[in-house]
Amino acid sequence: MLRRSSSPSTDVSLSVSPKPLYPGDLVDAEIIVTPRNSFLASVGVLRLSQTEVLRIDSARDVVPHLRVAGRTGPKPPRSPDHIDHVFVEDEPMDSGVSYRFPAQLRLPVPAPPTVKGKHARITWELTASILAKSEWMGSRDGLLGALSQGQAGASSQELVVFARPDAANIGGERLPDQPSSNRSFRNMSLDLALDSGLAVNGGELTGILAVATQSALSARELRVELVRWERSGNKQARVVESRLVLQRPAAQAAGERTEWAFRLPVPDRLMPSVMGNYTFVGWQVRAVISRTLLPSFSVSQMVQVYTAPETEASRV
Repeated sequence: MLRRSSSPSTDVSLSVSPKPLYPGDLVDAEIIVTPRNSFLASVGVLRLSQTEVLRIDSARDVVPHLRVAGRTGPKPPRSPDHIDHVFVEDEPMDSGVSYRFPAQLRLPVPAPPTVKGKHARITWELTASILAKSEWMGSRDGLLGALSQGQAGASSQELVVFARPDAANIGGERLPDQPSSNRSFRNMSLDLALDSGLAVNGGELTGILAVATQSALSARELRVELVRWERSGNKQARVVESRLVLQRPAAQAAGERTEWAFRLPVPDRLMPSVMGNYTFVGWQVRAVISRTLLPSFSVSQMVQVYTAPETEASRV
């Protein structure tokens, strides 16, 4: 019976240029292959993978025959998107010799940024792998030929894809309430004006809130807050990421109009605005007049939060 004298094995090292990566950018990588024993490399592949995790409530959402009539669940998970680049093919490799292979892959232009939240999660990974072919098998055709090939070594590295400060349209209809920057109530009106609808992670949002009253106002507090709405499949979360109290208690006489300038901090984390196949992350700035034992008055405006390297964020 034919058998190998030793299994092909090699050390694979993968390094990536430290420059920030944005959608559409080139990923510059170098693969170093050091065989532990000599073998014939059938193919070496560099794979760029993007994985979007779908959070589900039960098996009914992904197993078609378990769905009840009239039920509409989210789309079933799909395999990760990936781009392959062959950096070596049909090349003999000697034991103890280091082989260097430069390689480049381009991120898709509509590539979603890295997202790591409670439910929403989009990750990017670069993997270099070497497949070996037995020298005793002259052809890889047929079942035995396919079985003669195997992975001799691999190395992976996670990539962080940043979000550009583009004027992306993040759908407000997918939030629990449709944002409105000004609202009129029975005896008062709120007007929220932001200096910009864009905010970088670790930065701040600035603006002015105006309150006009037709009758005397007495409330527990007046505040502005930054709210993140996160959804993945059937899982969702609404989190107040930062809050600034403008007045406590809140009081204003009839016929007055008062303006408050504010600076609202944006948390430093990888949770940019994004709308993917299963993932949605949206941000709102809300102004709230909180009343004791009575419904609150609120006004809100959509903002786009994007991620940027620390050096770039410091210049914004």
